[in-house]
Amino acid sequence: MKKAVFAVALLAAIALIPVNRPAYAGLPLLNIDGDGGGAIVPWAYLSNPAGEGMFGKPAFSAWRWSSDDYTFDFLGVALTVANRVEFGLAYQRADVDDLRDDLKADSAAALGGSMLDLGEDDAGIINAHAKVLLLKETDNWPAVAFSVTYKNALDVDDIDDSLTAGARAVIGAGAPRVLDWMGVDDDDGFEFNLMATKLWKTGIPILTSINLRYTQAVQLGFLGFSDHWSLNPEVTLAILPKPNLAVGVEYRQKPDELDSLNDYLGANAGARFAALEDYSFEEDAFIDFFVSYQATPKLSISGGVADIGNVFHRKTRSIWAVNLNYGF
Repeated sequence: MKKAVFAVALLAAIALIPVNRPAYAGLPLLNIDGDGGGAIVPWAYLSNPAGEGMFGKPAFSAWRWSSDDYTFDFLGVALTVANRVEFGLAYQRADVDDLRDDLKADSAAALGGSMLDLGEDDAGIINAHAKVLLLKETDNWPAVAFSVTYKNALDVDDIDDSLTAGARAVIGAGAPRVLDWMGVDDDDGFEFNLMATKLWKTGIPILTSINLRYTQAVQLGFLGFSDHWSLNPEVTLAILPKPNLAVGVEYRQKPDELDSLNDYLGANAGARFAALEDYSFEEDAFIDFFVSYQATPKLSISGGVADIGNVFHRKTRSIWAVNLNYGF
């Protein structure tokens, strides 16, 4: 905690140094973590920077991801100070109602009538971040930024309580807590990002961005945080065929930290019950393709499609995404 406080204090101190960056095509948006960037990857650009003076105006973003299996909502707000530091808050929600129903049915079959229940239809995260622009963009060099994000998984303790109660009803009172055994160490944690972004002003401008994310988050943090740190690369490539239009692709590698629910049952219940093979909880990388249109100087409308791989227990293809981003 002392290190995190020192990091935030350092970001605030650097905010005293003014710097500007050119706006282009309404970018950056606020991504799903509420951080200035694309859809899933943060960039070294700050959201809605001030034209003059100390404080920029707030930027607000709302994402909806939808598929046959899951619905996700991501809400974010950010404020840039002195064209140097971005502060933001975000709320992230996953609809896990289908997962809950599937787990009830499958566990009842596997455990001889007893059920494992998530106890929740939704899982949520609240996060807060500070991002500092370390180096401004030049004709030859990218902008470089560093961010610290604090995340709190709002429902993971209740989910673990419910799963554990079901497991102990079958296995016995001495059975370990389910998510704790699988590798979830805490309900909150930090992420650190180091990113570099460059707009290449060729005939058709091209934006490139890379990020390194250092995290303990499990499934973005919806299932809490493990006791292992993971360093994961992320990239963005976008073209800007018109000043108010961007078309791009992003890649976000994700850690894969949890043991499976099947491993838990095998270790603690032996061969007494049928396996729950589908509940691996493995994580796959995210890949998205997006189009962002700046409808007015303040409003951007974006849409896209993403392959987010295995989420909780299902391979999920063709997540459709829509976003409204408004800078006051």
